[in-house]
Amino acid sequence: SLDGQHRPRLLRTPVERVVNLLKDLKEKLEMDDKTEQKVYDKYACWCEKTTARKAGMINDASADLRAFGQTTLSLKGFAATRASEIAELEAGIRANQEAQAQATSIRSKENAEYTAETAELKQAIAALEKAVTVLVGGAGAALLQESTRAQVRVLIGDMPVSRSLKSNQVALLH
Repeated sequence: SLDGQHRPRLLRTPVERVVNLLKDLKEKLEMDDKTEQKVYDKYACWCEKTTARKAGMINDASADLRAFGQTTLSLKGFAATRASEIAELEAGIRANQEAQAQATSIRSKENAEYTAETAELKQAIAALEKAVTVLVGGAGAALLQESTRAQVRVLIGDMPVSRSLKSNQVALLH
């Protein structure tokens, strides 16, 4: 008797052919299942690795954001401090410039007064020296009247530059 497996296809019964088709289909399904399981396992592994990597990147980025936030706050405080220091220094500069302008104005005014006073005193000294020379050289000290001598002494005593007169010139007036 011929076995159902070894009989030629044509001699098989339709039930046997259906059974054989189902067996072949089962084998193909099992092979497809194994292939699909391998693909799925590979994809699942990729997903797990990618998810873990992305989660790490998210944690790193969150830490960086916190650090950048702290740095930003620190730098804002630093900038505000420097801005207030700059404002204080600018105010100090303005005050210094105003004080310099005022001091320069005062010095210029005092210099103008000094220059005018010096010129006037130099003229007075020159006139007195000429008068003393005329009096001493021309008619002598005896010719000076007592009242004129007193007036000249007062004038010379009031002058701040009387110290620059020579002692013999001052002696002639007494």
